[in-house]
Amino acid sequence: MPAERIQKLLARAGVASRRGAEALIVSGRVTVNGRVATIGESADPESDRLAVDGTPLGAAAPTIHFAVHKPAGMLSSSRDERGRPSVVRLLDRAAGVPRGRLWPAGRLDVASEGLMVLTNDGAWANRFLHPRYGIEREYAVLLEGAVTADEIEQLLRGVRLEDGPARLLAAERREPPSEVERDPDETGSWLRVRVGEGRKREVRRLFSAVGLRVLRLVRTAFGPLTLAGLRSGAWRRLTPDEVENLGAPGAAPRTASRTVAIDGPSGSGKSTVGWALSQRLGATFVDTGLLYRALTLAALDRDIDVEDPVALGQLARTARIEVERPGPDHPGRRETVLLDGRDVTDEARTPLIDRGVSSVSRHAAVRDAMLEVQRAAARRGETVMVGRDIGTVVLPNATLKVYLTASPDVRAQRRAAEMGRPDRLDVYRAEIDRRDAADSGRDVAPLRQASDALVLDAGELDVDACVDTMVRALG
Repeated sequence: MPAERIQKLLARAGVASRRGAEALIVSGRVTVNGRVATIGESADPESDRLAVDGTPLGAAAPTIHFAVHKPAGMLSSSRDERGRPSVVRLLDRAAGVPRGRLWPAGRLDVASEGLMVLTNDGAWANRFLHPRYGIEREYAVLLEGAVTADEIEQLLRGVRLEDGPARLLAAERREPPSEVERDPDETGSWLRVRVGEGRKREVRRLFSAVGLRVLRLVRTAFGPLTLAGLRSGAWRRLTPDEVENLGAPGAAPRTASRTVAIDGPSGSGKSTVGWALSQRLGATFVDTGLLYRALTLAALDRDIDVEDPVALGQLARTARIEVERPGPDHPGRRETVLLDGRDVTDEARTPLIDRGVSSVSRHAAVRDAMLEVQRAAARRGETVMVGRDIGTVVLPNATLKVYLTASPDVRAQRRAAEMGRPDRLDVYRAEIDRRDAADSGRDVAPLRQASDALVLDAGELDVDACVDTMVRALG
């Protein structure tokens, strides 16, 4: 076998974390072939003899992964210098659990309770917890007193904490699952909320920011993993599929959030229907055209040629383009787009941007780079996304894919009515024919219908009927 860093070998064998292994090496407690090891040294586990405090290092321990329902009052750390009880102790005497060091992947503070993952597989845990995969956390929160709709809306829009802006991805008035033991004398209001990060005490700090006191905080889900079947203090091994789904490097994030991808030709009513559906679901509405408009604005601000695909692709990867729900000061908006933290929604809808956005969006390098921007928008919670190639390329695993269509005549009539020019009906019909031909025949992101899409004719169904059909399809 190839030689590896000693601290990595020690961690894999369950002796300590890599940082802890480094401390063992520095203290002179680790030897290689009888001599004291040094930091940075490598060894071959098959040919070299490693020992800790004179005890030979055995073969690498098998990787193990557990879901645990942590009770309140237990520490999340693997051990405590003051002897306080740790969640790891729940498995210490369990039959069939290999001896060796376990540590938590994603901690809970001592007063919080609920779902935790314990493992001896550090590399897997790092992949599982990495922010790029957007693993969502769901919590049941008992709050002191009543919670108003305005307070919930403020938390969904976002608040500023000392370590940066934060928000809830979703919130609903719902009691905790049956696995959570209840106090018969409890008072207050239960909410079920989701967040997309694992910042320290983030949920408690969010509620505190709007003047709400958390009485009880229970993590009920970690991505696709839930508390189902685990009473307080209970644990179970993760299945091989769960281990693979949570920790596969480069795997697409799997969350409980629903996403709806709506495609269709120009003038079919995608934005109108998508917005109405998002209002019905309480979801965030994302028109991907606005994201490309924000990128076009960024390019013009930086004097980047809209015909330069290399520079535009690099810009798409470095500029921070985000979508959020509009606040109460913008009641007419469907969405707000931020460019590097700045609200550019109005700037992105000017005639200057109109003239440049089609050139920017037709480059393959740009569309490839914008995939992560669009997918990141969908990872922030329940999302209805409209645009081109949403169900086929951007969100191929969307909860529901919809292809909205209407005849060219219907779309031309709508355009004429919008513009107040019924006398130009033939002109609009010719424009739609040209646009359809260009959209379906283009080399980059041609208009396509996903094979598993729900097809709705917006010429025969009004907006409410379309939304009703999609809600039924979502179940």
